[in-house]
Amino acid sequence: MAEESDSDEPLPSGSGEVNKDCSESELDGWSEVLNKWKANLQQRPKQLHTLVRKGVPDALRGEVWQLLAVSQDESGLMDTYRILVAKESSCEKMIKRDINRTFPGHDYFRNSDGQESLYRLCKAYSNFDAEIGYCQGLSFVAAALLLHMPEEQAFAVLVKIMHDYHLRSMFICGFEELYLRFYQLERLMEDQMPELSSHFQEIGVETHMFASQWFLTLFTAKFPLHVVFFILDIFLLDGIETLFKVALALLSLSKKELMVLDFEGVLKHFRVQLPKKYRTEENARFLLKTTNSIKVKKLGKYEKDYQALKEQSKQREDPIDRLSRENKRLAESNMRLEQENDDLAHELVTSKIQLRKDLDLAEDKADTLNKELLAARTSLIELEDEKRRLQDEVNQLKEICRRELERAEHEITRNSSIISDYKQICSQLSARLEKEQQESKASITKIIKTIKECERCCQLFKSEDINEVNGSEKDDENEFTKSENRRIRELELELARTKLALVEAECKNQNLFHHLNAAQAEVQASKNTWFNKTLTSIREVTKKELIKEKSNSIRRESN
Repeated sequence: MAEESDSDEPLPSGSGEVNKDCSESELDGWSEVLNKWKANLQQRPKQLHTLVRKGVPDALRGEVWQLLAVSQDESGLMDTYRILVAKESSCEKMIKRDINRTFPGHDYFRNSDGQESLYRLCKAYSNFDAEIGYCQGLSFVAAALLLHMPEEQAFAVLVKIMHDYHLRSMFICGFEELYLRFYQLERLMEDQMPELSSHFQEIGVETHMFASQWFLTLFTAKFPLHVVFFILDIFLLDGIETLFKVALALLSLSKKELMVLDFEGVLKHFRVQLPKKYRTEENARFLLKTTNSIKVKKLGKYEKDYQALKEQSKQREDPIDRLSRENKRLAESNMRLEQENDDLAHELVTSKIQLRKDLDLAEDKADTLNKELLAARTSLIELEDEKRRLQDEVNQLKEICRRELERAEHEITRNSSIISDYKQICSQLSARLEKEQQESKASITKIIKTIKECERCCQLFKSEDINEVNGSEKDDENEFTKSENRRIRELELELARTKLALVEAECKNQNLFHHLNAAQAEVQASKNTWFNKTLTSIREVTKKELIKEKSNSIRRESN
């Protein structure tokens, strides 16, 4: 597992996100356990320990943490919160100073909403526990809870952690309980990793120098959020011994690096490199696996040994020496707290610088967007003007096309009327011709019959003369028939010419329709020059059609 230390800057607390995604298989496994658990809250299901040690899904953490802490039915605590949050607290200044450097790596606590929720929660607890009020570092635990549940529920879980899980005992009686935990951790290191314990003694690194913040904040102050959540899962499941398991796991996984560092290097490693080492979830899960494999069975024995050593020390120690030692210890604690305060202040400054950069970038982006918006509005106005101009051109073009169409329709109507008149004339001439032919034939037949019946006429004309007369009459009849046939052919030719003129008029009409459709399709993408060209083209086509039509009319009249 490679160490990640790309810079000397500490990892901002609260780095990471809450991922509410959960696979269907995880939900199915947890749903069965939660249903059994809710049916009997006094007994934890057997599968619960296995599931929790693998890590609770973010989507279920709020509910599972409340069930583990047995706070889900604490409606009294939730009602108390609503009362306490409205009261003033003597620790308000300390709380406000602390929350500004709590989880600066998380977006929720960088804005006023998250800080306001955290402030209300810490103030309510300071009013609830008057003996200790507010302790530095408590805001980190509260912030981790707020990422998974509302303020009232977070307050109930926080009270349970402080009292039922004995975190509160490490803050009272001059931190006496905390020193006991340091002694127990020292003994565990001597038993399980004696080489590292000896190295720390040689270079002067004492347990409280790195473990005080771990224990008082439940590892929430420095590590990435997914590590914080894993640790809180196990802490709420197993209790205070989790602190020792996690501490030993961290030390064992960094033993190789720590063994070659001096005093300053070790402290810097705990402050900077160690939290960065677990930025990836893979490393965090390996830490979780290592934590679950560690056994701490001698805590009770170590506690008895600590009490015995303490009693012996009191009996043989000179009061002045004891006070001097206590004073030295307090001075060291004060120096440690000042160092931690400097680190937190540095984090705050770094966060403010980053926020300033983010704000500058946001302002630059806003300026750019405003300029783009102004340009877009200007372009929109220009486009609207162009649209209105093009619409006027379209309307003009439509009016021209409409007039041309009306004129073409008028021409078609006139041509149709002419054709109808020609047809009527042809019909009348055909009827007249047929009638005259019949009358001529009847007259000739009557004359011939009269001549034949007249004896005198028969004597005057010989048979050959009569035949000559008959031939002459037949020639006259044939000449008349030919004349009428020529007239019929002329009428048919005139009819054909009229039909041709009709076809030309229809072609012209189709051409005008084609120009109209083309003009409507292209007018949106065209400019005034195109409109003039199109208008000129239509006029030229119309002019040519009129000239052609006049030529045809003159030709017909001449024929």
